[in-house]
Amino acid sequence: MDMLVSIIAGTPIYVWVILLILVLRGAKRFQDKKVAVNRLVILPLLFLILAAHRVFSLGFAVPALQGLGLGLLIGALAVWVLKPQKKLHPVSADRVLIEGEWHTLAMVLILFAALYVQNAGLAINPDLAKHPAFMIPVNLFVGLATGFSVARSAVFMAKARRVTAEA
Repeated sequence: MDMLVSIIAGTPIYVWVILLILVLRGAKRFQDKKVAVNRLVILPLLFLILAAHRVFSLGFAVPALQGLGLGLLIGALAVWVLKPQKKLHPVSADRVLIEGEWHTLAMVLILFAALYVQNAGLAINPDLAKHPAFMIPVNLFVGLATGFSVARSAVFMAKARRVTAEA
C-alpha cells in the first residue's frame, strides 16, 4: 500500500491536470452534440498515435503487440455489439448529431489508466517490459480503447456519409 501511495504522490501534477481535462471533456459527451463529420476522426487518430508510440517506445516487444492486437479486436467487437452508430443522426450535408453517450469517457479513462499503470510499472522496474504477465493485460486495455474508438469512428463515418448523401 505504501508503494501505491508513493506512486500516486510521485505522479507529476500535469498528469492529474490531463486526467481532469479528459474527464471534463468526456463528461461533455453525456449531452447530445452536433459535430462536423470530419471531426469524427480526431479522437481515434489520437488513440492510434498513442498506441503506436507505446509499441514503438517498447521496441515492438511481442507481449505489447499481443496485448494491443487482442485489445484492438475486443474493442472492434464491442462496437459491433453496442452499435453506437444508432446514436448518430444527420443534421446537414457535413454535420451530424450524436446523442449523449458514455463510451467516450469510458474509453478515455481506460486508455489513461492503462498508460498510467504501464508508465508507473516501467518507471519502477524497466524489466517489466519483457514480462508478458504485465505487458499483455496493460496493452490489451490500450488496444481495447483504441480499437473501440477507431471502429466507432469508422461506423460513424460510414453512417454519416450514407445519411448525409440521402439528405
